[in-house]
Amino acid sequence: MASSKTLLIVSSALVLTAVSVVSMAQTVSKSPFANKKPKPWEQQSAPVPAPAQPQYQAPTYQPPATPAQPKGYSYQPPSQYQPAPMPAQPAPSASAPQPPYQYQAPASPYQTPTVGAAPSNLAGGSYYPGKQPAQPNYAQPPYASPYSQQQAAPKQQAARTPTLRGPSNPYGTKQRSWLSRAGFDNVETSLTGHAKAGVAGVDRNGTSLENGTNVESIVDIDVRGEVSAITQGGLEYGAGLRVRAQRDRYRHGFGGRVGDCPAADPACNGVLVGADTRAVKGHTGQFYTDGRADVKETEFALEGAYVFLRSSYGDVVFGRDDGSAALFSLGAPTLVAVNASNSPVDYTGLDSVKTVNDASGFATKVAYTTPRLLGDQIGVGVQMGVSYAPTSRACGVDYCVRENGIGADDPFAPEIKNVIEVGVALDRKFDNGLSVEVTGTYARGSDESGLAVFDDLQTYGAGLEVKAGDWVFGSSFLNSNNGFAGQGDYNAYDAGLTWKPGKLGFTASYGHADDDIAHITSDQGVFAVSYDIGKFRLGSGVQYIDRTVPFITPAGRDKRSEDALALFIEGGVTF
Repeated sequence: MASSKTLLIVSSALVLTAVSVVSMAQTVSKSPFANKKPKPWEQQSAPVPAPAQPQYQAPTYQPPATPAQPKGYSYQPPSQYQPAPMPAQPAPSASAPQPPYQYQAPASPYQTPTVGAAPSNLAGGSYYPGKQPAQPNYAQPPYASPYSQQQAAPKQQAARTPTLRGPSNPYGTKQRSWLSRAGFDNVETSLTGHAKAGVAGVDRNGTSLENGTNVESIVDIDVRGEVSAITQGGLEYGAGLRVRAQRDRYRHGFGGRVGDCPAADPACNGVLVGADTRAVKGHTGQFYTDGRADVKETEFALEGAYVFLRSSYGDVVFGRDDGSAALFSLGAPTLVAVNASNSPVDYTGLDSVKTVNDASGFATKVAYTTPRLLGDQIGVGVQMGVSYAPTSRACGVDYCVRENGIGADDPFAPEIKNVIEVGVALDRKFDNGLSVEVTGTYARGSDESGLAVFDDLQTYGAGLEVKAGDWVFGSSFLNSNNGFAGQGDYNAYDAGLTWKPGKLGFTASYGHADDDIAHITSDQGVFAVSYDIGKFRLGSGVQYIDRTVPFITPAGRDKRSEDALALFIEGGVTF
């Protein structure tokens, strides 16, 4: 029987290889330091060459042509040419405007002026950007100043268009419009995300899902677009959207119903709401043991709609986006779509491990993230972030926290509001190429359900990522009280390793989780091989999950084992 199941899994995988799309191009990393494009104020612009200054070119003296002379006569030019004296010029009046600089006398005996407007920033004084060094003070040549016409018509000069002078054009250009000063002549757009698809032969045992061997497929599309304007001073501001679409048969956000433990049984966790005893669902784990199963095969959600302001002093974001605790969370790395923790997709339907501190998910919030600090002073880069969300309600693909339902079969969860999140990251890169990053996260939210069974939410997280050559190792930990007043913590940890010496790459990861509200324990692992073809990546591997869930017997609460093995082939692209 086992051999027939294995044969069916392998056959299904090989047949569906031809329809799998190709995959991600880089190792997934949630590091706040990783994969960041340079900010406008971090880019080194090429120096603007100074404009050519007017240079006087003295004419070369040529003696006048000599008429033909009789034979025997030899013409001797004078030893030094004496130009005719110029008429005397009247001394300029003290009240008349003076030329902006002193004319530099040419070395040639001819004193022919160069007519044209002179730069207005060639005056003396200390140097600053956009100002040229002072010119030597030469005597005024004995001829009329080319600026005398401008002096004679001051009203006409004052009527000229105002000019803006600077280092790029000391002679002046037309004054910039407010649109130009606001950065609308320097607009940037970006589009990032991924598209993944895969198929798997899955063998389940002891679950409430379809036991035996089945074929499952997944599709996951995540797209983020931004448009921003960059001012001349390097200030960037704009807006962004994030859209997610997914086909995952047994998933509607992380969590769901597990086991069979009625809420009315004293051995199971339940809460009396009105006349109904309803199952309890933790805020972080989102697992419950009684009531209606909350699954949705396909999902489409707007998981980001925000405005932002980015500068050398940090980034400010307002709107629907991830909180600071989630942004600074690390986890086991992976080269394929599925992972042993924090996996956006799940072939088996039993995934139970996450270490991302998503206390408020993508609910509306305001967040601030500092730039990387102290790297040059102490050798360790420091970055921090803080965010505030009035409520934690938002429902999308991986995170789904909604208002409690009113049906007797609907599980009841704490109502977490006023969520404050903090994240800190430290990184160091050594001369031998080794880099280390450590992160810590904390989140707290107040419960406003008014029920004694619930409490204020508190979550802690930590992460480690080490890179050495082609190797990446990552590990993380998460602890949450689930917003529960009793023994209802959610604890999870993971570890993973990737090796990618070239187009071929390898992934191995492990994750573990306990949820004390739902009384489940889960161990899961992934081993996969990937291969890059241009911008695309193909992947194939094994996903295995073994977990225990509660059920009630005449003797009381007991545990039942569930396991699933998936042999998958997947692909996709990251852009």
